[in-house]
Amino acid sequence: MTASEVPAVRRPRPPLIAILRILLPAVAGAVLLAVIVAVASSGLRNIAGAASTTRPIELVGPRLIGADSKQRPFVITATSAEREDGSGRIRLNSPVLMRDQGGADEMRVTAAKGVYDETAGRLELTGDVRLAGPSGAFATPSAVYDAKSGEVLGAGGVKAASGANQLQAGSVSVKDKGKSVIYKGGVHTRLNVK
Repeated sequence: MTASEVPAVRRPRPPLIAILRILLPAVAGAVLLAVIVAVASSGLRNIAGAASTTRPIELVGPRLIGADSKQRPFVITATSAEREDGSGRIRLNSPVLMRDQGGADEMRVTAAKGVYDETAGRLELTGDVRLAGPSGAFATPSAVYDAKSGEVLGAGGVKAASGANQLQAGSVSVKDKGKSVIYKGGVHTRLNVK
């Protein structure tokens, strides 16, 4: 047997190399898996964050306070409300408007629904709108309160009552601190004279 024919003797590998041959690919796989999980969870958080910013802000028992151009204070309350993002509009459930409470121009308006536009200073009311004030009381399907001027405009079939007297009209406008009430559109009245 010549030296070239001598079989090579395999030297045994140290145990550390055998462990590293298994451990290094496992660590690389774990790092790759961790990167994939981090990217996926970040994407899900971004989607959830975007969804939460598009939801309106919900308010329970809101109370909006202000004063009109004649310095009469008003308070708008509701059972609940939602603020629309960026529009300055607040949707109200069961709103109640009190103007000049305890004063000479006291007025109370209730409705099923409402939208208060902070920018325009307008409260749009719908659904069984009822107004009571020094000029009498009326009911209408919809009305608009101008928070700047203090005027109320009702439309869609107004029904008014004062004592035994009754009135129906297409629209109503309450102006001049309630001293001026103007009914328009098919006005019918019943006066009971005693």
